[in-house]
Amino acid sequence: MKGIKIIVARVIYAIHWFYLAPLIPSLASKLSLSLQSVGLIPFSFFLGSGIMQVPSAYLSTKIGLRNTLLLGLIIMSISPLLVLFSSNFIELLIFYLTDGIGASMFFSTGGGILASLNRDSPGLALGIYNASFAVGGLIGLNWYTMFGNYLSFYVLSILTFLSLIINLNNPNLKPSWKIIRDNRIVILGISIAGIWGVYYVIGELYPTFAYYYLHLNLVDSSLFTSLLLISSVIGGSLTFLADRKFKKFNLLIISSLLGSVPSLLLYTKVYLLGIVITGIFNELAISVLYSIIASLQRDANATMGLAVVNSLNILIGMNFEPLASYSGYYMWIVVNIIGLVLFSLIMLVRQNISI
Repeated sequence: MKGIKIIVARVIYAIHWFYLAPLIPSLASKLSLSLQSVGLIPFSFFLGSGIMQVPSAYLSTKIGLRNTLLLGLIIMSISPLLVLFSSNFIELLIFYLTDGIGASMFFSTGGGILASLNRDSPGLALGIYNASFAVGGLIGLNWYTMFGNYLSFYVLSILTFLSLIINLNNPNLKPSWKIIRDNRIVILGISIAGIWGVYYVIGELYPTFAYYYLHLNLVDSSLFTSLLLISSVIGGSLTFLADRKFKKFNLLIISSLLGSVPSLLLYTKVYLLGIVITGIFNELAISVLYSIIASLQRDANATMGLAVVNSLNILIGMNFEPLASYSGYYMWIVVNIIGLVLFSLIMLVRQNISI
């Protein structure tokens, strides 16, 4: 597979999504935040990344994929230091939102370059791209433990800048903006948004659910988030199946259902099995979706489709967290019902996608 440098950068990029999670209690104490307001910290990153996916893709049509990717990494290399020296809650939200904006400039451009470099096996390449995100997420959850309070911010800043340096030689391809008018991409993005949302509800809220409703130790239940990410690495690595004789669309339907419905096992004694199955097939579903986009919009143009579906996944899927929190004990039932209602929209494009 070509494009290993992008995979390395993807791992470091993923750390930015998770590294603040263990620090939220200390940030709340430092800035005198209420328990109700701390949820805005990860929300700010999601918001910055979600709203800027498509504008960042448009920017890539003007300055090229490589230059947009490098600009995103520059922003991401500066933001941890800005977050570190935030003097109040508003500054923290703005600077972490800025980190999300930088992330939006990396995701679709990195995926577009990778799809172009591996046009004969985009499923494998984008599956590894997704699996590397889970690897980075695992590292990010333990980032504070490895480097401590202040050093963790500096190390992340330096590593992000180094990932920029190693990607200077990537081809500066320019996608076509016109390709964004493909309505199939929009429907696919909306239909999978619930499947995407279920994954992040488990990652963010399962430890709390397990503590209050299953009466598990909070420290032990937090380890299950890592199990979800490990399972995701397996799922992303299985995306080579989309390049084989399996029909991509059928594989997307099967993996999407298995990447959501087994989360209902979180109510039972075999909750670990529910986490593993959901993690494997949820990541496989998202990776197969990206492979379909790469097949519908060839080479550099895959950037536009990836930006659209990821933007829709984030902006719709991030609402599943407050919805799940409000639903309390019934959260897994509620998110599955809504997720499956959205997923049913995929039948609108089934006849128009023959891959």
